[in-house]
Amino acid sequence: MNHFSFIHASDLHLDSPFKGVTARSPVIADILRSATFDAFDNLVQLCIDKEAKFLLIAGDIYDGADRSLRAQLKFFDGLKRLVDHNIASFVAHGNHDPLNGWSSTIKWPNGVHIFGADQVETKMVEINGKPVASVSGISHGRKNETDNLALKFQVAGADLFRDLFKIGILHCNCGNNPDYEAYAPCRPENLTGAAFDYWALGHVHEKKILSKNPYIVYPGNTQGLSIRESGERGCYFVSVTDNLHVDVEFFPLDIVRWFSVEISIADISSINALDLKIAEVIDGFRKEAKKRPVICRISLIGRGPIYKDLGRETAIPELLERVQEEWLEQEPFVWVQDINMNCLPEIGPEQRRKINDLLGQVLCASKELRDMINEKSGNQEVAGDVLTPAFRELCESHRAEKLLESISPDMLERILCNAELLCIDLLET
Repeated sequence: MNHFSFIHASDLHLDSPFKGVTARSPVIADILRSATFDAFDNLVQLCIDKEAKFLLIAGDIYDGADRSLRAQLKFFDGLKRLVDHNIASFVAHGNHDPLNGWSSTIKWPNGVHIFGADQVETKMVEINGKPVASVSGISHGRKNETDNLALKFQVAGADLFRDLFKIGILHCNCGNNPDYEAYAPCRPENLTGAAFDYWALGHVHEKKILSKNPYIVYPGNTQGLSIRESGERGCYFVSVTDNLHVDVEFFPLDIVRWFSVEISIADISSINALDLKIAEVIDGFRKEAKKRPVICRISLIGRGPIYKDLGRETAIPELLERVQEEWLEQEPFVWVQDINMNCLPEIGPEQRRKINDLLGQVLCASKELRDMINEKSGNQEVAGDVLTPAFRELCESHRAEKLLESISPDMLERILCNAELLCIDLLET
């Protein structure tokens, strides 16, 4: 068997709108609008540069079932370019772009195979007229595919394919990953027992190699779509030698990179020191992103002396505005999407309750209310039961009474926690 290589990608989500960011920052809207397309261009160019024999795409080419014409034509152009370089493409559709969704009448060029949804199909890959690999796959026929499609894979004509490298393409949730919908769910043993050498999976937006014997691989998506999808995104380049030995190498393709970080205020003594720390963290993002634009979220955590300054109503919005203005002008830009305040005062409520003064007594009263909430957990009327004795005058108001009835135990717990922090800010001397 001749040595050959291929590239495995999935979850292109062409024309994803990035809704949460573009509306807040028109400056970066154009870059985000084209990010999924540009990542696809990078994928096509990588196939050409690496002289791959073929490209595998394991579902969710488009962001929705009613795929845009712009996305379809862009996908056609990329695959046509590969055909012009004698690179074939094998494509399965997933839950975002099932075959029963709308699509225009595009005639795909020879060298591109789109797998159907009725049954698993198998196609041969040849080098110099000699078969070297088989590629089997199936698409999602509907948006919410709950069947275990892995069970439909069989190596038809096993004797004929015995010396071939056998590949399966499937968009699925393998191993019941709780972070993703259970579309086309399957177990790893459904794949390892099916006599394939490489499983090209899609659906999970993180690169994961679940097994090396056989290879069961998620490449993740080609472009992170939200702050939850931080770090590099791309595809796997797979080399197969004459003795069926497999080497896999990850290549990043993303245009914009997302980051999320926690910064502790414990050792930060002033606001300008925090400003410098944020700049240091952002500069680290820029280096890690390697000349890509960055979108990030910062969470301030821990206990420290600047908590009171940060607790001012306008402090976090003003700090965010300063950071956004400073880094948006850089090339490439950094857009700080949010700064979240999850930090606490130096002296916590537990410590402060031990001091018998007004603040200590207020915190003790709050703790008594919280203990009552915990005792009544699961009772939908808990808010009224707890607050009526404590705020009798307030409860005499009809509007306030209705409001208190709608407060859940979890919400009441958060209200009391925030009230304790406010009391510490106002009463601590």
